[in-house]
Amino acid sequence: MIDSTCANIINKILYNQCRNNQCRNNQTLRMQSSYYLDTPTISSIYKKFIEDINQDVFGLKIIGKGPGGYVPVTDTEKAIINGELDCAYTGLGYSIQQSEILELYTSVPFGFPGDAYISYILHGGGLDRLNQVGAELGLYYYPMALLPPETGGWFNKEIKNTSDFKNIRMRIYGIGRSIIEMLGGKGIFLAQNDIIPAVNAGLVDAVEFSTIEIDDHLGLPSIFKYWYSPSWNQYSTILYFVINLKVWNNLSQAQRDSIHEILLANLYNKYIENNRTQYNYLIKYENKLRKFPPNVLRDMKSAFKKILDENKNLKNEYYNMKDYVDKYLTYEKIMHIDNV
Repeated sequence: MIDSTCANIINKILYNQCRNNQCRNNQTLRMQSSYYLDTPTISSIYKKFIEDINQDVFGLKIIGKGPGGYVPVTDTEKAIINGELDCAYTGLGYSIQQSEILELYTSVPFGFPGDAYISYILHGGGLDRLNQVGAELGLYYYPMALLPPETGGWFNKEIKNTSDFKNIRMRIYGIGRSIIEMLGGKGIFLAQNDIIPAVNAGLVDAVEFSTIEIDDHLGLPSIFKYWYSPSWNQYSTILYFVINLKVWNNLSQAQRDSIHEILLANLYNKYIENNRTQYNYLIKYENKLRKFPPNVLRDMKSAFKKILDENKNLKNEYYNMKDYVDKYLTYEKIMHIDNV
């Protein structure tokens, strides 16, 4: 694990390299977050990244704005490709292609523990495969945030059977939209800044967004009667630094290395705080918490399996991930002490 002290030492070395004329001309990058700048956890990672870059990376400056600051959130990748925006902090479910392959790299239904998931991305070949897709679009991706389990969703009626999803209009992320559709509901894609207006306008009946802490900040507990576990759609979530590939390649190697080190240091340091901070909100809203019945979870998982069976490329990518994660977790499972 890279801690902030180590990252600072590395960055100072890279900074000195740049001062010795190894960096190219000074560059200013326009960066946009897909998330409100006061969002717990998410926003602090964004602000710390910009602060670290502007203070420690010679010849590089970032001017960061919130959602819609430069372009609409749903146009993020398109704007980066077209040069209207240089880089962004976002989930890949906001992709210009709305690609299930890309969405798999932000969250996996019935997915993996965070440490195993990020290990696959960084050490299992995932990032290379992701950037092969990115190169075709003119984009470069690198992990920026790793979030703990998100809620199973917020509802105004209890979910006792799969039929309770019929005709529900649900804001939900990634492949989960297709799963909800197969259960008889309507999966809706909305950026964070569009969720509450859509709920208030009566366009959405249920919401799956983020962790209980972030959902509280968005105001979902004051709108909905129930929230659900387990975290079936986003057990772990990775958000990314996305940059125009030509802009990325135009940076010096020292600048690119420094960006990587800052991103990883911030990701790791924030991740180890996150589960702890959820506890207070879990207690606060314990009376609203419900659990999906086993039959509902089985139907959700069956729907996901059918989606995989109908998409060969998605299925192959998922099982690449799963094979790596299974091996990653084997030793831990063998050494785990069961209840005695």
